[in-house]
Amino acid sequence: MTLYKYFLFAIGIMSTLFLLGAGQSKAGYYDGKDVTVIINAGAGGGLTRTGRLFTTHMKKHLGKGTNMVIKNIAGAGGVKGLNYLAEKAKSNGLTVLYGTAGQMAQLLKLPGVRFDLSKIAVIGAGGSSYLSIARSDFKPGIKKASDLLKVKRMIVGGRGATDGLGIFARLPLDVLGLNYRYVPGYRGQPKLNAAIRAKEIGLLTTGGIGYIVFYKNTILKSGEATALYYHSALGSDGKFADPGIYPKNVKHFSKYYKDTHGGKMPTGPLWETYKWFSKFNSRPFGIYARKDNAPEHIAELRAAFKKTLSDPIFIAAWTKMVRSAPDFGVGEDVSWLLTDFSKVSPGALAGMKKLTARKKKGAKKK
Repeated sequence: MTLYKYFLFAIGIMSTLFLLGAGQSKAGYYDGKDVTVIINAGAGGGLTRTGRLFTTHMKKHLGKGTNMVIKNIAGAGGVKGLNYLAEKAKSNGLTVLYGTAGQMAQLLKLPGVRFDLSKIAVIGAGGSSYLSIARSDFKPGIKKASDLLKVKRMIVGGRGATDGLGIFARLPLDVLGLNYRYVPGYRGQPKLNAAIRAKEIGLLTTGGIGYIVFYKNTILKSGEATALYYHSALGSDGKFADPGIYPKNVKHFSKYYKDTHGGKMPTGPLWETYKWFSKFNSRPFGIYARKDNAPEHIAELRAAFKKTLSDPIFIAAWTKMVRSAPDFGVGEDVSWLLTDFSKVSPGALAGMKKLTARKKKGAKKK
């Protein structure tokens, strides 16, 4: 028996035993109930794809006959979905949010923010990575990543002033000191994909799923676009994670900067901002619930989340979609996401305010 066949055989045995064990569980609160899952992003992007996958498997471990129903509420960089959770969801354990936690929006008290993260509990959360790509024919031509530095003025596409992908598209250009014009209003990765293909924009940032679905075997493979650098979670050890899904010649932005600046690492307020985002805005695969839900309901949600991470069928499906094994924390292990974000350096805070500042009408970007 080959190693691969043995792996498949082992997964099959594990799956059977796992499902037999799940079927012997006692009746619980979630049996036969519908759980609304708010996804604070558009329906066609990577967040919804992973959300559907995760909840399809999580519902099996939450209760017998439990259903988890997706409800997309996009807008304002995820703020609208978080507001819905805070204001519209009942504290009966039957509404959760899958997506981003909006730490920056609350920290800067951005317009429209009505949620309070101190009143929200994290069920579990996992990290992602992002890839910045540019059209290869954008003047004077970007055939390799370092050619970006020759561009006099880039045109960048994104969703809005505060969404994560848009920030990971613009912030590196600010750190590099490059001039650009930002074009917001593209609601989701399918719209951004169409825009860069139509030459409306020259640069965008996509999540790992978006890279696989929209770009890897299309405009990156054909050479129509060039992969510049990736972004990933910043760990407590001060190191950026290696997602392992991008070509070996594509480096993390910090290494890209170092290679193009004589071995020097970036410094200054905008770099501090970048590191903050890499710690708090690089874990978009989170499930959150109102903290005023009954403690036993939050405990059941966390238990189901944890069981999902051990489900061999889920592991295989997630790995196939994301091209890497699931990497999540559960409950209190990742509670710092909703508390420590306010411990921000003055430099990082200044960088955030600059990045999200609204332009006055008639003002021109330098």
